[in-house]
Amino acid sequence: MSEDPTVPYLPSSGQTRPDIPLNPEPASPVPTFHPAQAPGPAFHPASAPYVPPAPPVPPPPAAPPRLRRPPRWVLAVGGVALVGLVAGLLVWQPWQQSPVAPASVSVASPTATSVTVSWSASKGGETPDDYAVLRDGTQVGSVPASQTTFTDHGLAPGTRHRYTVVAVSGGQRSSPSVTATVRTITPSPVGLADTKSTWTSVTLHWSPSSLGPDPSQYEVYSNGNAIGSVPGSADSYVVTGLTSGASSSYQVVARWGGASSARSAPFTAAALSFPLSGSVPLTVDTLSTPGGGASLSVGEHWNDTWQFSDSCTSSCTLTNDGEFAAPNVAAKSFTMTMHSSGNGYSGSTRAAIAECGSVHVTDTVSISMTPRGATTNGAWSTWAGTMRLTSPYTTSGSSYCPTQSWTFRLSGNS
Repeated sequence: MSEDPTVPYLPSSGQTRPDIPLNPEPASPVPTFHPAQAPGPAFHPASAPYVPPAPPVPPPPAAPPRLRRPPRWVLAVGGVALVGLVAGLLVWQPWQQSPVAPASVSVASPTATSVTVSWSASKGGETPDDYAVLRDGTQVGSVPASQTTFTDHGLAPGTRHRYTVVAVSGGQRSSPSVTATVRTITPSPVGLADTKSTWTSVTLHWSPSSLGPDPSQYEVYSNGNAIGSVPGSADSYVVTGLTSGASSSYQVVARWGGASSARSAPFTAAALSFPLSGSVPLTVDTLSTPGGGASLSVGEHWNDTWQFSDSCTSSCTLTNDGEFAAPNVAAKSFTMTMHSSGNGYSGSTRAAIAECGSVHVTDTVSISMTPRGATTNGAWSTWAGTMRLTSPYTTSGSSYCPTQSWTFRLSGNS
């Protein structure tokens, strides 16, 4: 039986075809060509080895769906960012540095009721718009950033306060600055002087300081010891019970409740000294005489000493225990009370001084005296005056004495 190469050979069981291997190589597939590919060498199926087709490559797995986050929006406008944090919600978020507090702060009390606060401008951080001033932890004022001083009014004299300054920029505040502490002043009275003195008293006067309100009271000191007080509305005090001519140093203190000023500048005052006191030397010069045989002549003079005692309260009374002791004339004593008259003293008395034979005459002695130049706390250093001696017409039996008078000039140094 011939073999027909076009008919497949099907061997029977147990048979093999001698020209076909038991494990034949698979036939290679007939190659195909891309039309654009140049043809290669002729393909010979009988000589090409069998290559099984490559298994199909599965497509890569699809990426899991990507979850979309809410959109984030950022707008930078003037240093401020607009951020979308939640879908459909826009939030303004400041983006700026905090301001920095002033590095130094100083305080002073120009008056008893005010304090001036000064500070250095802030350096670094956000430029401040304002400065806030805090007294004892509570804000009491605010000034623009161009200003670095602030005056706090309405305080009480002698009170202690703490001040800090805070820089403010927009809605942000710096931490408080360093603390400066001050006590409001308690100014002393000024212009202490005496306005009136007597021989036993001194009237003091002063003015309240222009730097503070009227105090609740004033206390008066003499030689360092408190001697009295007056209400704060008063401005004078009368010191009584003084010894004539005695001086003391006076000071005044102002008080506002529990706060008090320093003592004022000291002022020394004294009660008036007596114009003339004790033994007073003087010179008597004769200016006129009756003439006609009368003793003494114009130009005669002599020295004497008179004793003055004083009784002085609101005014002064001088008691003069003097004598008339002209040359070649028996000394005659007299006592005279002299009262103030103008800027001097005058008085008169009756005494038996002139003689007229056997006729007894009672003369009138009149004296006036004034200081010459300045006085020293009421005391006369030099003085001058006039003494007039007058004899009235006097008869005794068949004898008589005519009216006569003498005039004398007085001068002396105490």
